[in-house]
Amino acid sequence: MKNIWKNSVFLFICWLLTSCSSALRLNEFDLSNEYQASGLNYELNVSFQSINDSISSALVQIDANDLLFSKTNSGNYIARYSIGYKVFEDYSDKDALDTSKIYFSLTQKKNTQKKLHTINFFAPIGNNYVVKIYLVDENRSHKTSKVKTLRKKYRSDRSYFKIRALNKDVVNFTVYQKDSFSISPPENYENPIQVMIFPYKTTCAAMPYEVTHSLKLESIPDSTWFIYDSGDYKFPPLKNGYYHFITDTSKNEGFSVFSLNSSFPKISSIKNANGALGYLLEKTNYINLLSDNNPKRSFEKEWISLAGNQERARNLIRNYYSEVSNANKLFSSNQPGWSTDRGMIYIIYGVPKIVYRHQNSEVWIYGEENNLLSEEFEFKKIHSTISDEIYELKRNINFKISFSRMVKAWIDERGY
Repeated sequence: MKNIWKNSVFLFICWLLTSCSSALRLNEFDLSNEYQASGLNYELNVSFQSINDSISSALVQIDANDLLFSKTNSGNYIARYSIGYKVFEDYSDKDALDTSKIYFSLTQKKNTQKKLHTINFFAPIGNNYVVKIYLVDENRSHKTSKVKTLRKKYRSDRSYFKIRALNKDVVNFTVYQKDSFSISPPENYENPIQVMIFPYKTTCAAMPYEVTHSLKLESIPDSTWFIYDSGDYKFPPLKNGYYHFITDTSKNEGFSVFSLNSSFPKISSIKNANGALGYLLEKTNYINLLSDNNPKRSFEKEWISLAGNQERARNLIRNYYSEVSNANKLFSSNQPGWSTDRGMIYIIYGVPKIVYRHQNSEVWIYGEENNLLSEEFEFKKIHSTISDEIYELKRNINFKISFSRMVKAWIDERGY
């Protein structure tokens, strides 16, 4: 009996130690799958809505066409999938404040397209939260996840305001809108709301080795006004800019809604096409490109100069602007994704092999971890009410060699 007791205690201690050692903090998980643009890549759009001061909702939109439909004994084709969540107070947390997983099934139909799920979770007012949302295709055993910030410190935070597209055929509750949209403040909200319009940036980010560069957010809007009455507020789409709403002027709290053109994430203007070309050009050539009175002619001239001939130029253009589109989809906020620091590195270096996200930074690793031959980039998070997706690269003069090498490789290898 004594030996059985000793063995039981020993096994329990081993289990306890194993459980503790296997629990990872959120900032110890590799999040590079969020930046995959090719392969088995599922659409997963997430926004948050606070129902009250204790409960919030995750509005999770998926594309049913991504799912694998398997034939059943009855002859129907059924997709089986699950959506789960984990709510953390910080990226350094091991234990989730709330967690659950919900299972769904869907019968395949001719008009099976996007599905919206509303999932409630516990998140009391007074904090901002880090929420991991994941989709599992049970038929395929494939998992897709995203980690997002829920702002819920005050009732003037974004999650208390409802955003929706006015087009009844479009289901969109996110801060990224292509058409007219409305904003509904929380019930009995009496604060005046300041509305500001800011333009998007149309030039590339500073090179990773330009150490004197410092990111400066736009502070002077193109126009601004106040809303004093209660009710739904309607806004038209902007051609080249975004709305920023100050919902509490005493705390400077607020959020932004970003207008996207109909072709997003693809570039639709020659101005932006030339702007995005800066990463492959010498600074003098880039300045001349942007100042040319005939931007289309200048665009063609620079690409033929880079490629050597028209056929290679066509291939380079197709491959390059495909990466620009991916950067737009992943990193757009107060400026186009291609013009951000993360967008720049993504376009030139490709998808990072490893990504670690912390409360105040994000680390990208190209190559093996802890390998001196690998390239590592650290992006400092800029805490702003404009967006939770603004990051600034920690520039280093030593990046000049590898960046130049990657640009040369890009031009030499992608044109065939």
